[in-house]
Amino acid sequence: MKKKYFIISIICIVILCICLMPILFQNDTFYTIKIGDYIVHNGIDMQDHFSIHTLPYTYPHWLYDCIVYLIYTIAGLTSLYIFNIITFIVLILLIFYFNYKNCSSKFITLIFTILSIFMLSSYIATRAQVISYIVFILEYIFITNYLNKPNKLYLIGLVILSCLLCNMHVAVWPFYFIIFLPFLVEKLIAKILRKDKIFNIEIKDYSHIKYLFLTMLICIIPGFLTPIGNTPFTYLLNTFQGSSQQFIQEHLPPSLGGLIIIGAYSLVFVVLIILGKIKLHQLFLIMGLTLMALTSSRHLALYTIFIFPIMAVLTNNIFKKCNLDLDNYVLKYLLSNVGISLISICLIVVLSIYITKDKVFVDDAFYPVQATEYIKDNLDYQNIRLLNEYNYGSYLLFNDIPVFIDSRADLYTKEFNKTKDILQEYMDGNYYQILKDYDITHIIAMKCNKLYDYANLLGDYELIYEDDYFALYSKK
Repeated sequence: MKKKYFIISIICIVILCICLMPILFQNDTFYTIKIGDYIVHNGIDMQDHFSIHTLPYTYPHWLYDCIVYLIYTIAGLTSLYIFNIITFIVLILLIFYFNYKNCSSKFITLIFTILSIFMLSSYIATRAQVISYIVFILEYIFITNYLNKPNKLYLIGLVILSCLLCNMHVAVWPFYFIIFLPFLVEKLIAKILRKDKIFNIEIKDYSHIKYLFLTMLICIIPGFLTPIGNTPFTYLLNTFQGSSQQFIQEHLPPSLGGLIIIGAYSLVFVVLIILGKIKLHQLFLIMGLTLMALTSSRHLALYTIFIFPIMAVLTNNIFKKCNLDLDNYVLKYLLSNVGISLISICLIVVLSIYITKDKVFVDDAFYPVQATEYIKDNLDYQNIRLLNEYNYGSYLLFNDIPVFIDSRADLYTKEFNKTKDILQEYMDGNYYQILKDYDITHIIAMKCNKLYDYANLLGDYELIYEDDYFALYSKK
């Protein structure tokens, strides 16, 4: 039965990850490929080479950029799409492993793993954050495994993960140390209170946590050994001070939909605590991640990654407390011939729907695919000074067209470039001043946006190209 359970679980995870993986690529993918290309062939010089400005650049995920570029050289966007699927599967398998190790009910393990697939699928893209998700869940697994059964290999693994993260995605490297804190605080409270339980909250006095604390300090060392200087220690602080916190959606507090999700999760979480039991470090971890998710929508995915495995443990505790064996009542029927047949039919239907989907990686309604071709065919495109909009700037630089701005938001703030807050200027929408100050020779605008309306009113710029979605103007 155990072997059959694993086979069915892995098949379900793989098929659902493949079918729910977003097909369209996001704007960050394009600049990631291009920067990786530059690093592989020229190295890291801490300068930007893809905008019309002369700016310093911190290369915050240089190693990930290189990996993405090398994968792209295999089969273009197709190979990156396959890479995204693989990283998604790896992330979900780690969540499945954590659930399996901590839940006696294998049915609960499978259900919460499948819920994780559905809730996390929209966050998977060719962005360094996906690697950071994997690193964070691995970090949590290593810490809990070490505290339950001390093995120095887990501590070595934690140091390796720190080294990987500060080169893959330096923006979230400081959060790596936050995952340690709930365990350290639990130890401290256990020493102070000298109790192993308060209400439904378990407090464990880990005898060997001093080695975990020492490992956390050692994990700081990789920050000094990167090719990007002191960026691991300054990047997050500069980001919080920059104007990107005011304008970029993922840096802003969550939308109403995000708040509803957090509220629903929190309500279920509180009910599970009341009915069952929870470990103190789990409570602190979720409280901290909830606060992070409320302050910035980009943390909502990390919050989701951790809350489902912990919910699975809490749900399992409730059923154990009630002496209910879900596996005996449900799982044995799911693994029967009839159950497997029904699961197979459902998976076949899901696969059929996926197969019939158009595998178009770039949506020309959001990215100037045809306009880019026109620019490259008809203009001295590497020497024009183009005013473009934020959301598709990465696609232009991917095609070797220097941009005014792109989704590397921090690059264009004065905290990073030490000159002008270009992001602020762009978001303020003072196009007259931008055209004058930056000697703009061409304008490209999406037809439904404000820049398009403004460009049509200009007397010294003429329309030289348009399609269903974009228009291109040249200075007379």
